[in-house]
Amino acid sequence: MPESDHLVRAITKNNAFRAIAVSTRDLTEEARQRHNLSHTAVVALGRTLACGLLLCYTLKKTKGHLTLKLKGDGPLGSIIVDSSNEGTVRGYISNPQVEVFDKKGYVDIDKAIGKTGYVHVIYDNEDSMPYQGSVEIISGEVADDVVNYLARSEQIPSFLSCGVYLEPKTGKVLHAGGMLIQALPEAKEEDIKVVEETLSKLDPYSLLLRSGLTIDKTIKKGLSDFEVEIVSEFEGLCFYCGCSQKKFEDAIGGLSKDEISNIIETIGYAEGRCHFCNNKYLIKKEQLEKYLN
Repeated sequence: MPESDHLVRAITKNNAFRAIAVSTRDLTEEARQRHNLSHTAVVALGRTLACGLLLCYTLKKTKGHLTLKLKGDGPLGSIIVDSSNEGTVRGYISNPQVEVFDKKGYVDIDKAIGKTGYVHVIYDNEDSMPYQGSVEIISGEVADDVVNYLARSEQIPSFLSCGVYLEPKTGKVLHAGGMLIQALPEAKEEDIKVVEETLSKLDPYSLLLRSGLTIDKTIKKGLSDFEVEIVSEFEGLCFYCGCSQKKFEDAIGGLSKDEISNIIETIGYAEGRCHFCNNKYLIKKEQLEKYLN
């Protein structure tokens, strides 16, 4: 089993279903540390990171970015994830310190996200106008709302399960990932009924990972009534953000002289923080004065 976060693609030999599964423990833990996430926030963001990658890898284009945004009326606020089919993903949450637990002491994601709001998906392959789709949130559970998006916006029958399991005291991510199974045009009605029956009895994805199953075996468990062929594997999924000191300097350098003068006079330096990765950038007074000349 690969030690790094990875992805597996598979198809049933009768061409009825395709499946994609991801392991995202390390990148979810990096997100937790970067944003100092609460238990609730890391579960919500971790599930969305997995879903963003799964959606991005369903696209036929070989290069592009997909943005998945959940904006509900719950206390977490917006969750925004940007993923690429080159294996990178980044994301953040509006209120990273919020905790919402149910009566049993478990993280209560649907209340934290809220049951009123929207799921937005934007895909940009750099070749044409970005595609945008939106549907209303129906449950506040990340996987359910993404499946609803696929059904209503893409008209694709889909099953999606994602999960994050934490060390209870520290909140460290011990397991994280997700699996997407979709019907293909070759799927017969009886095939779909068989898979639906199997998937209705499947454990939550975090439990599958905790039981020691590798992600290729989770696919085979979900499609246990069919012969499954592993099509491809990709190692090295990672949390990556393209922000940099140079980009921040270019942005400040593009301001008007009046705006730069105002920064010098009121603050004396320019400071910025990236929402996606929480990196902080600083431009000192001396550099700002050079921009004026």
